[in-house]
Amino acid sequence: MNLSAIQHVIRSAQALAEGKAIIVLGSASLLASFPGLGAPDGLLASTFDANILTDPFDELTAVMLHEALGENRAYYQIHGYHADVLRDSILETLPKGWRERLVGVPGTENAFALAPNDLAAVKLLVGRPKDIDLLRALHENGQIEKATVETLVHRLDLPVESMPRLLSHFQSVFHS
Repeated sequence: MNLSAIQHVIRSAQALAEGKAIIVLGSASLLASFPGLGAPDGLLASTFDANILTDPFDELTAVMLHEALGENRAYYQIHGYHADVLRDSILETLPKGWRERLVGVPGTENAFALAPNDLAAVKLLVGRPKDIDLLRALHENGQIEKATVETLVHRLDLPVESMPRLLSHFQSVFHS
């Protein structure tokens, strides 16, 4: 996915969502801060989806967006990328204060992306190998900050038993 693709997904979603803001979560959110990640040799070159959420959220709009822009729909068949339409329950997994750190998506109006360090905290929690690899590359490129991510990790609302696994992922990424 590249910046042009994410802009297209956003415009398509906004045409259907009638005045709602669009929030981009997941790896594609990085394109708002680092458009170069979508270059053919970039870290997001093999990403074909954008995780989006309408703000304010409503279930009917989410269903409509999924039907129109989701994976294996005509939109995907035509463009080669799609939207994964999220539910607002996902917001409970984000670090406290995430809204204040949203990044505007260049070339769009009323569309925002999760800040890279917030995304890093969430991806450490999820801990899939591909997420850890992405975070290592972002750290090596100076695109996420160890101290900031560490602070945000402690702003996640999660059970204490999740912390050892998350901290192990943190150490793996930041070599601490």
